[in-house]
Amino acid sequence: MQWPLILAGLAMGVAATPHCAVMCAAPCSALTGGDKHSTTSFQVGRLISYMLVGSLAACSVATLGVWSEAVPALRPLWTLLHLAFMGLGLWWVLTGEQPAWLRRDDTVSIIRMPGRQSPVLRAGLSGLVWAAWPCAALQAALVLAALANTPLAGAMVMGAFAVASMPGLLLAPWAWKHWQAHHGTTPSPGQLSLHGFRIAGLGLVLACGWALTHDLWQRFATWCAT
Repeated sequence: MQWPLILAGLAMGVAATPHCAVMCAAPCSALTGGDKHSTTSFQVGRLISYMLVGSLAACSVATLGVWSEAVPALRPLWTLLHLAFMGLGLWWVLTGEQPAWLRRDDTVSIIRMPGRQSPVLRAGLSGLVWAAWPCAALQAALVLAALANTPLAGAMVMGAFAVASMPGLLLAPWAWKHWQAHHGTTPSPGQLSLHGFRIAGLGLVLACGWALTHDLWQRFATWCAT
């Protein structure tokens, strides 16, 4: 049951594309200087960093699940965690936006690395720490990755999010300019975000529902067998 999470990660990335274009395109351009090799190095580093934190998030929650099997006292915590994630998914489905307490898009100054490193190396290193950027969309994607059964699946969820949101950093100015030239108007970022969050919320609800009901049926089967 990992595909709904991966598809939800893709949808979340699409929803975050206008957000990334507004919040991150400028600092990314400042880091890469518009150089093709530096841009590639940065995006590869960003992809790796997102996949690493996704793997860590999935591993943490999976470990809690294993411990809850061994220590019954932890099982209510595992259940409450999934119920909380399901509630967040329902919020996304109903409202199409983040809760106020998850909106943490603070302005962060770009840290210049000391020394005279190669621009390509500097851009790649910046990408490797980009997961620390205070981004509400990134935190929402990590919620999806945390529900994955394995660290690899968590990495795939975040990889899907990183790839789907990449056009916001690379192609957004070009795409919006050509859309306006052909259609006379630009698509609303709010409308794109609305649908993306609702699709991601549906995937989150399905994944949490499957995890909770699967555990319930396992317990019921064990009870019947005894």
